[in-house]
Amino acid sequence: MSKTIQLLGLVCVAGALSAPAATFDFSSDTGSGVYRVENFSGTPTDGTLAEFAVTLPAFERGAYFGGGLGSNFKWPRLANQMTPWFVYNNDMSTLFAEPFSKNPCGTVGRGAQSQGMFALYQLESGEYLTLLTLGKGSVMSWLDTSENGELKLVLGNYGKGAESGTVPLLAWAKEPDMYRSLHKAWELAIDELEGSTDWRMNKTYPEAMKYLGWCSWEHFRKKIDSDKLVQAAKTIEESGLPIRWFLVDDGFQVEQKLSLKSFAPKSNTFPNGWAPLLSMRKEDKIKWFGLWHSYMGLWNGIHKQNDFGALNKDFIPFGKNLGPGKSKEGAQRFYDAFIGSVADYGFDFVKIDNQSLYNNKQGNIDSSVQVNNWMSEALENAVKARMPQGMINCMSQGTPQVLGTRYSAVSRVSIDYKLNDLAKAKAHIEQSYVCTLFQGQTVWPDHDMFHSSDPDCGELMAISKAMSGAPIYLSDNPSDFCDAFIRPLAYRDGELLRPLAPGFPLPDSVMLDVYKSGKAFRVIAPLANQCAAIVAYNLFHPGDKTIKTEVTAADYAHASGMSQPREDSWVLPEEGVVCFDWRKGSGQKLDKPYRVELTGFSDCLLLLAPVQNGWAVIGAREKYLSPVAVKSVEATDQSLEVCMVESGPLVIWCAQGTPKAKNVPAQDLGNGFWKFDLPEGRADFSLQIGK
Repeated sequence: MSKTIQLLGLVCVAGALSAPAATFDFSSDTGSGVYRVENFSGTPTDGTLAEFAVTLPAFERGAYFGGGLGSNFKWPRLANQMTPWFVYNNDMSTLFAEPFSKNPCGTVGRGAQSQGMFALYQLESGEYLTLLTLGKGSVMSWLDTSENGELKLVLGNYGKGAESGTVPLLAWAKEPDMYRSLHKAWELAIDELEGSTDWRMNKTYPEAMKYLGWCSWEHFRKKIDSDKLVQAAKTIEESGLPIRWFLVDDGFQVEQKLSLKSFAPKSNTFPNGWAPLLSMRKEDKIKWFGLWHSYMGLWNGIHKQNDFGALNKDFIPFGKNLGPGKSKEGAQRFYDAFIGSVADYGFDFVKIDNQSLYNNKQGNIDSSVQVNNWMSEALENAVKARMPQGMINCMSQGTPQVLGTRYSAVSRVSIDYKLNDLAKAKAHIEQSYVCTLFQGQTVWPDHDMFHSSDPDCGELMAISKAMSGAPIYLSDNPSDFCDAFIRPLAYRDGELLRPLAPGFPLPDSVMLDVYKSGKAFRVIAPLANQCAAIVAYNLFHPGDKTIKTEVTAADYAHASGMSQPREDSWVLPEEGVVCFDWRKGSGQKLDKPYRVELTGFSDCLLLLAPVQNGWAVIGAREKYLSPVAVKSVEATDQSLEVCMVESGPLVIWCAQGTPKAKNVPAQDLGNGFWKFDLPEGRADFSLQIGK
């Protein structure tokens, strides 16, 4: 159902907004739809054009996605800190209650900002309601909650120019299934936005990002030069780890007070340009190189004294500096040159940071939303034309960016990972998975780089990256790599074992205060051969509280929640499923709950596999996502044939008897699980097992 509201003559004048012209009443609406305003006419006050009252159905709990009061990033510049804040008991004012308990990370955790981009509610009726704000052309909408719990939908352009015409405001869906509600709202939004974004499944995922990578940021920060990067590449080669791409992060630019003066690297630290580093490229070693850049040139835009020549005619004032955006055509000329310079140097992909800052920095024009949309579209076009391995979007949790991933297939969905910061690490885990419910509909959710050598959570972080299905890139000093936590991520050539869809929270973990509730945060991802991975996390903070949880066969049905094309809930196989605890190396059939105990900041990786004719295949024992390494399974009552992508120790389950394979020793792991010690590293290796 779509609703178009007639608002003839709505005008905002004299420094004050008109009273709400309509109420969006979701307590009576059923199904799904898009709200639009037709024949709108308005002049903004402080960038805001109009406000509309929102009436919600009675809800038990909800997740409201916005920024934190502790953050430097105020709406609409959420950067990479869009956080799920929780509301309860049909009361939106609970958004502001006990803010310190809702996020332990000091960067964001001093309470919720009032503005929000998305919201998801579990209703008293048992249904789920998704609200997805929209932006198109020169305007965008957002949610706003007052301290007394009144919810509004706000329309604005973050500029000073008048607006008129038909304006899309909100896509919404009310469904019995939470994941179907999310999918339906996005389906309506994608159709309404006419090509500014698309489903994740319709995009080309970069070949390079299917392999293991490394980034310079966490190890070097901005203290990089040509010799350091070349030495890092050499150390990576010598490590023997299959790291196949290398991302150069911030610190190379010719700049003044964080405003860009040239596309070239600094001559004093890169006297021979990029040639020494890019000459390290090898087909079977580091094959791809990427370069970091900032959306507006650099953090504070473009310096007035620059070497950009004719491009200067396309710049407009940006604070004390300059920025792209004088026209749509001018924005395209800038990004064609900007991204073209990266391609001409010989890089294969870009990471574009700081994308959601623009609306805050640029209000002295008719519509900063319009300029932001021009820039986003121009960037997408330029990357598609010149970057064969695409783009990682970063600090891009702003409406124009979330709704503007026209071609790009990867975006950051979380606050930065930081070594030796437990509070931030816990917030990072929660945010990465919960934000995937929204952003993961159109992109693969980048969980950020990590240190394999992190003494608190190196392996835990590795597993979360594996569950994401997105790029996995290390940022340790290459001399400090922890092989034991890295090798389970990839095959011998560095290709990652990836889920069929990104990992996401199970229903009981979406609207949960994971830091104080004393309950486990549980996530799931679908894997090959109708298998699934579930990870349970203890994110309690502060302290080392012990949390008990369990996994049941009913959880298996949710594995399809983020699948594309959209799938119905998975049906439990007639013979059931088995559950294998990856760390313990043991498991059980899930005809009763599998119980888990977690103490302190920790996780438990469980692999679920369907039983067919009395057999189940867990897969490669030494890989986190073991079932992904299984190419095919053929099972009869008396025999099992398994073909592996790359051979290595194989775990299977057998309902009865003792499984045997010719010339391959088997180890009894208990409860019907067996491990066959196959030779390692052989492609397309088949094993026949009988009884």
